[in-house]
Amino acid sequence: MPRLQHFLDLLRRLYAAGGIALVLALSVFAASPSLHDELHAATHTEHDDSCAVVLYAHGVSLPLDAPAAPLPPVALDVRAPSVARVIFVSPPRYLHQPERGPPLV
Repeated sequence: MPRLQHFLDLLRRLYAAGGIALVLALSVFAASPSLHDELHAATHTEHDDSCAVVLYAHGVSLPLDAPAAPLPPVALDVRAPSVARVIFVSPPRYLHQPERGPPLV
């Protein structure tokens, strides 16, 4: 069990380091037009608006529809709520009962 936990921790750290490296690389390529052009020259692709660097620089969010869960059926209770016929009034509670008050001296 400890070896599996160690492996999962290592895998999680590598995944986080890869994400950090990707964000850093996209930031550098977005900030420097000459590096961005060299990237396209190295990969032999056209420079268009669907490039990952351009999408990262402009902050594009994709419009995805969230799956809608069906609403639960509503059960209506047609009975009137019960009403109390007698009101019970209790005496007020004191912080110190009169016989247990602070000393007079």
